[in-house]
Amino acid sequence: MPLATTSSTLYVAQRRRFRGKRLLTRAWFLGQCLLGVALAAALAWGLKTAYPLVVEAAYFRVQTVEITGLTALTRDEVSYLLGLTDETTLWQLDLPRMGKRLTHHPYVKTVVMRRVFPSTLHVAIQERAPYLVISAENQRRLIDEEGVVLRPFLPEQDPKVPEVILPHPRALEPGMRLRQQEVQRAFELLQIYKASPLAEVLRLRSLTVQPSGMSVWRFEQYPFDVRLGDEGILVQLGRLPLALRYITQNHLTVRAIDLSYRKRMIIIPIS
Repeated sequence: MPLATTSSTLYVAQRRRFRGKRLLTRAWFLGQCLLGVALAAALAWGLKTAYPLVVEAAYFRVQTVEITGLTALTRDEVSYLLGLTDETTLWQLDLPRMGKRLTHHPYVKTVVMRRVFPSTLHVAIQERAPYLVISAENQRRLIDEEGVVLRPFLPEQDPKVPEVILPHPRALEPGMRLRQQEVQRAFELLQIYKASPLAEVLRLRSLTVQPSGMSVWRFEQYPFDVRLGDEGILVQLGRLPLALRYITQNHLTVRAIDLSYRKRMIIIPIS
């Protein structure tokens, strides 16, 4: 009987001791969790307080704007589009939004912007280069190689570029991308022309693409039209020197040359 009582007492004591350890472990774990929460809250509060101070610090204000790649655009025009103020810091710049605003300008093809800490913004611009003059009714507009309308053509100051005459009138506004079939066909014809040996001898003045696929070419050295069919452009251009030589040797006054036929050339004189 005394032995049974002693064993029961030891069992109860052990259970109390184990229970106490579990309580201490749980209390320690709970304390660690509360401490972690408190540290996280303190860190969040510190970041919330420090972030505006860092973002708006005068040390990071934009003091220098480096702009490269300008030809037609001016520095003042780009600065206006950037929209910077004396209080703007590098941290506050939304570079994707600013770059998108710049590329909306008809002259801007691509733009790359980067921060140079502590106070410099670098802007690299690639401008669109005039490739053609598009004429529609009484409008003459410069466009680039992607068909984007740039601005009115000024003969006295703009470089000499080929002119494409649209047979149908159409309003041409800066920034508009021309997708007409005649314009796309004109791009294809110009690529063929520039890849041919003829481009080194004859300078293209104007090109008219008809809806039927026929094209009318005018070169600066000759005051008459050259008519080509819609297929085999390179072959037709290759026959042009022969026709020009024949006209020169015979001192002909010509209104047009038709090379659209496969096995013959038609020289139309001035009547």
